[in-house]
Amino acid sequence: MSLQTYVLENDEWVSRTISADELMRDNATSHRKTGRQPLSKPPVRGLLTRTIVDSPVIRWVLPVQLRSARYNDVALIGDHCVQICELGRDRQLHDVIEKKDFGSRIRNAVVMGAPQYSRKASESTEDGTHVKTEDIDTNMTDMGTTVSGFRDVNSLLPPQLLILMLERGDLVFLFLQQGPARSWVFVSSTHKVPGQRLVCPGFHLAIDPSSNFLAVACSENLFIMYQLETMESLRAQYFLNLPLKPIKDWMARPVKGIIHKIEFLHPTHGKEEQVILMVIMVQPKVSRLAIYEWDSRLNYREFLAAEKSGYRLDDNYRMPLLVVPLKVRNAFLIITERITATCSDILGGPPVFVQFELANRDDTELHHGTGEPLWTAWTRPIRHPPYHDSKDVIYLAREDGLINFLECGDEFEIETSVSMGSVDCNIDTAFASLFHPFGDVLVTGGDSGPGAVWNVEARQSPQRIGSIPNWSPTVDFAVTDDSRRGAADDFNEESSLTSKGRIVSSRQDRIFACSGRGITGAITEFRYGIQARIGLDLTYPSNIRQCWAISDFNGTPEDGFFLLLALPNESTILHLSRDLSEATEKDHDTVPYDFSSTTLTALEANGVVIQITTNYITIASASGCSQYLINDLIRDHTVVVANAAVRDNTIALAVYSGSNFKIALLSISNLDVSLQRVLDIDGEVTCLAIEKFGNDLVVLAGIHQDRDPVLAIYSSGLEQPVSGEPILLKLRPVAIGSGTDSVNVVNNDVFGALTSIVRIGERSSKTVIVVGTRDGDVLTIQLDQSQIGNYEIHRDKFGLAPNRVYSGNVVGDPDSVLVSSDAELAVMTSYAAHPQTGHFEEIYRIWPTDGDRPSMCSPPVNSVALLHEQLPEYGLSTMVMIAGPRIMVTELQRQPKLVPRYFPVQGTPVKILYSKRLEALVTVVSKEGLPSLHFLDPATGHDLSQPLERKKLKEAHSYYGVDYIKGLGCADIRAMSLTTWTYRTGGVHGDWIVLALRRKDDEGHLLIISAEPENAPTTETNVSRRIRFWTKFDRKIRDGPIWSVATDDHGVFLCVGNTVQYHVIEHGKFKVVRKHELPSPASWMQVVNGQLHALTTKHSLMILDYESEPPAEGEQMIRLHTDDTSRSGLHSIDVGTSSNSITMLSDPMCGVHGLWAPSEDERSLELVFQAELQASIRRFARGYTRASWRSSKNRARYGCLQSGPLGSDILGLTIDGSLQHFSLLNEDAWRFLRFVQNLAMVSPTICPHGSLSPVDEDRNLNPEMNPKLNMQVDGNILQRCLDRHALEELTSEAEHMQRFRQLVEHLDEEKYLSFQEGSDRDTAYYELAYAILKFHLSPVL
Repeated sequence: MSLQTYVLENDEWVSRTISADELMRDNATSHRKTGRQPLSKPPVRGLLTRTIVDSPVIRWVLPVQLRSARYNDVALIGDHCVQICELGRDRQLHDVIEKKDFGSRIRNAVVMGAPQYSRKASESTEDGTHVKTEDIDTNMTDMGTTVSGFRDVNSLLPPQLLILMLERGDLVFLFLQQGPARSWVFVSSTHKVPGQRLVCPGFHLAIDPSSNFLAVACSENLFIMYQLETMESLRAQYFLNLPLKPIKDWMARPVKGIIHKIEFLHPTHGKEEQVILMVIMVQPKVSRLAIYEWDSRLNYREFLAAEKSGYRLDDNYRMPLLVVPLKVRNAFLIITERITATCSDILGGPPVFVQFELANRDDTELHHGTGEPLWTAWTRPIRHPPYHDSKDVIYLAREDGLINFLECGDEFEIETSVSMGSVDCNIDTAFASLFHPFGDVLVTGGDSGPGAVWNVEARQSPQRIGSIPNWSPTVDFAVTDDSRRGAADDFNEESSLTSKGRIVSSRQDRIFACSGRGITGAITEFRYGIQARIGLDLTYPSNIRQCWAISDFNGTPEDGFFLLLALPNESTILHLSRDLSEATEKDHDTVPYDFSSTTLTALEANGVVIQITTNYITIASASGCSQYLINDLIRDHTVVVANAAVRDNTIALAVYSGSNFKIALLSISNLDVSLQRVLDIDGEVTCLAIEKFGNDLVVLAGIHQDRDPVLAIYSSGLEQPVSGEPILLKLRPVAIGSGTDSVNVVNNDVFGALTSIVRIGERSSKTVIVVGTRDGDVLTIQLDQSQIGNYEIHRDKFGLAPNRVYSGNVVGDPDSVLVSSDAELAVMTSYAAHPQTGHFEEIYRIWPTDGDRPSMCSPPVNSVALLHEQLPEYGLSTMVMIAGPRIMVTELQRQPKLVPRYFPVQGTPVKILYSKRLEALVTVVSKEGLPSLHFLDPATGHDLSQPLERKKLKEAHSYYGVDYIKGLGCADIRAMSLTTWTYRTGGVHGDWIVLALRRKDDEGHLLIISAEPENAPTTETNVSRRIRFWTKFDRKIRDGPIWSVATDDHGVFLCVGNTVQYHVIEHGKFKVVRKHELPSPASWMQVVNGQLHALTTKHSLMILDYESEPPAEGEQMIRLHTDDTSRSGLHSIDVGTSSNSITMLSDPMCGVHGLWAPSEDERSLELVFQAELQASIRRFARGYTRASWRSSKNRARYGCLQSGPLGSDILGLTIDGSLQHFSLLNEDAWRFLRFVQNLAMVSPTICPHGSLSPVDEDRNLNPEMNPKLNMQVDGNILQRCLDRHALEELTSEAEHMQRFRQLVEHLDEEKYLSFQEGSDRDTAYYELAYAILKFHLSPVL
């Protein structure tokens, strides 16, 4: 029997025949509804991933002259990045350029070519580096100079090339040349290593001393010998503008066994054509040493054709740690875990090994592990070439920082073995000696803790002269909750697309990570921006308002210069020596300036210094000086000078008497000053500036008039008795444009009074003026030159404190503006002229740093002054910063980067969280294997910890100080989880810290810790507060180890073994009220919307209902959703909304997965997106990390979906120290961004080493949703498209342009394209597309 019925399938009613059995079975299921309900469908979501902080790990340090012989460069090579630095005359490393578009991990690296360093300091060039001319390069001219007969400035190849081996199987040859703007750019030549089945090609990489042959070895069974073109041949190719082809020929050579080491040995002196290749092969139970020798002038294939069985190595030398080729006797050093020896006579028969002892083999405190520390790296210092005819010198480095100096001769084995002592950093493979005419400079780096730069002089221990930041390994991180939300935290997905609200955050959340190991362990704060290295740091007895650097006319420039300081009620002057080694306060009687009142402004031009104080105008020069009382000049002894400005021969003074303000204009002629005009002002003059409009000088005045700030423009007209009416611009929020980049104003109908004015020039026939205000706004004003009354305003929010703006001339960049306030110093660059609202596209914090004080907080800079005229040898970026009483001479770095701040903890930090209630960082630190709990002040880094032991005496408790709280301080325990518990049950409220421990006997230990601020002030001067803490509850878990912990208002969830236990407190004791068995332990748990999310180590995510009554006996939690696919989980975070529950999880294989939970129970989780990263995410976090000037503009638009509270961002930290950012995309945004990425991946401009080829275009360019890995959008590739303004090039083909237009139209939320017609329409598409990219790629830190 059957029935015909209608059912709803795929949102349509269709007829269907069902049997009576089916009908009866459906009716028997009581929990199902009688009518079929449509199943919810997973949303279409893309994931935008990008690296916002690169890993600091350096694998190789290679001295290499990639520009020319004029530059003393070095390459710092990481897993995915090459950073080129220059060793300056100050022996510091200065960033030049970096490259990170390889698209594959860097497996190995070597240098091709010979360096060209000078032998004598007298051969130094004007930039402080030194050049040596060698025979092979006598006709080479430095790159950047003009070659006779050729117009190309880059027609000559540098002395050396950098060769990289990528994991993808590409050999990349790199060097640098200058671009059109004389900025350095990388030039590359790529060669694909043949063979798809090779096992790790490039696992070993070696180049012979003459750079004629390159050996690329697999990990086993085969190596490839490449014959390279000579550097002379490559220079000829490049000189004639031919494609650079460094590889001349190649041949594969099979071998038997694992290739343990492969190196080229140095030829016999006088036989430079000799090539010697040494290979150590590990075979079962035996290792063999094979030697290949040939003449480079002959056919090398004949010598490699025959298989070499090699000499059997003694077991002592079977698997050496290092093989170091020596320049004498065709010998090499062989270094094992326990033996060091020289190996010689390799060409005449079996090799001869002679052992020797290294001096001082004791372990240092940087050693980790139970065995002996291992030798990890070596480097050869630069010496005058004849020296190596008979001797060789080597620096050996050990992993715990010990450095040994070896000298080898051509007659004796080891002539000198000297311990240079230890350096206070771990050393991995990153170790090199750089050239300096007055001593060796060593660069050390490792995978744990910061690296360093060391100066080594003869018979002296290394002296630290610089640091190389490294905050890896990072195992945990926390984001502070300092922000103030401007809107409700509730959000929904639909409103996020059209919401016009703004977030105005008064404080930016900060990021702290557990980094390093052992004594180098620290809590590292992630700060992003421009670093300002402090060279001189002085503290004056009084606060300083402003300062100016001026010349000392009584001495020579070599004697030094003056710093004129404006104090609160007076002025003073300091004399600084040229090398900044001395600073003395000058006797006021010896200099002709006014010190009785505070200085308002000062100017030095054309050998004349003009000082204006509240009382006097002083003019000083080498030929004489003059001083005028201001009240006499303006013929009014009742007025007070409030502001002043000077330029050329014009002075403007803002004076007041009572509430009446005036502006007095004066002129300067030689040493004379005379009054020209006085202007009556309606309102309060808050600031003054004199600028040039065309060829005319104008006075710009900030006037506070009827609660409105007014920018007044007066023509100076000093030669005329009467000038025209001033132009008054009322600055109101309504003047802000409505373009795609505009910023609306929330809850603020007026701007604050102006504090300072800077003109940066003309852009697109408009004059651009930047002003600071008293309420934290910085306003960028575009004035129409044809009609000055027409203007547009763009607003950037810099907190709430008053700020001042300074011309970028202070740092040698007239197109930038510096902004200082009580909280921060920032620089605004890259001005973009927009028809409606011109603005600065890049704004970065400036972080003053002191290498000797890594935990120093950034001081609030209130004034800056330029120094490049007084110290031209230090460059344009040298400036003076004033922070209260502090005077800091700093060198500003050019490129933004992470500027870490370290809080040393004298141990290995393993867990961290931020307590908003205590305003402290809570961290677990392992010191010599003993875990302890610490509370750190995030502002100062001071340890606030006061551990206590609590004992009950009758009805009260007593507390006494201890080293460790109860449950900590034991060697057999390890911290597994650290979290907070906000307990709210009945009338009991508690805010506690939960620490889960694992014992060696596979038992767990749960600690509930109480902490509170110290009531009584401490006696210590450097710590203003303390935090008392003690163990409130502790419970030993004997069922197994604790893997993870989660909390809700009523209890604690513990994953004990494979079981989730829910513990509550009853009658002062813990009680397990619910359990649930998992298929594998939970690495992470969290409570989301009343449900427990358990991320297992092997079986992906499980969502459990622990509140409802279980339907069957024996079950205590209801399993709502599981994943059909087994995934190994590390960490997870909820990124869904109230309508779509999505959890993002990471795995140990560098993957990220987005799992959607259907609204129906018992349905499996579905994968909505997947991503692959360069490293695994150890932990996710959410925070308001954008700076104040960025967070005020942040709202979800252009298809970006909110994945949390409005204005928050999702971050992920990897073990190697990189920081990733994640954004959810709707389908329209994903299709557009993924289409741009696909175009870029086949572009040699954007992805020169990419995996796609042009023949794959038709198949790859149109975005496809499956596999789900396609739902990832690589923001790093999009960033390169944006930086190079490459959309026009990528869409040059008609079919690509057509698809590009379609995708952009779907994201035109404000109908911007509908107002464009004709030829401007394509331009509008690109403008909107770039605006979309800028929004999605806007800085997060």
